[in-house]
Amino acid sequence: MEYVVFDIETTGLDTDNDRIIELGAIRIKDAEVIGEFNKLINPGIVIPFEVTNINGITNEMVADKDYPGVVLSQFNKFIEGVDFLIGHNAIRFDYPFLKSEFRRNFVRSSDYDVKDTVRIARIKLRRQLRSYTLKNLTQYYGIVNREAHRALSDVYATYELYKKLIQE
Repeated sequence: MEYVVFDIETTGLDTDNDRIIELGAIRIKDAEVIGEFNKLINPGIVIPFEVTNINGITNEMVADKDYPGVVLSQFNKFIEGVDFLIGHNAIRFDYPFLKSEFRRNFVRSSDYDVKDTVRIARIKLRRQLRSYTLKNLTQYYGIVNREAHRALSDVYATYELYKKLIQE
């Protein structure tokens, strides 16, 4: 079995008007990390101050980075052929945002089965937590997320969370 755990950071919450500014992922085969993808993206729009306060990504950090079409094409190759994708809140946010960016940038991508650690946690933990944020779930399971709200750090935290959840 081969799958990709992914996470995005964006300029906001609107898939029509906001853009991805960071895309992180790891590719897993037979329970081993076999690849890593981590890119900042120049969104072509200003990153709001409120967003920078959350994830620390500034306009200066992305100014000389590749535009979305280039990074999304690279990511599309990275995920090619996997059995599924995994993300935290991926069904409601990350995957729809990613699909929107693929369309906007004319990058053809397959549709993937997506597993969402929020949904899995709600089923497995049945109301044991008031909130199923990545922060709350990593604390619950004792998982360290060194740089919360940075894509690759959140990816590794989500991967560890997924492994805990499927053991329940």
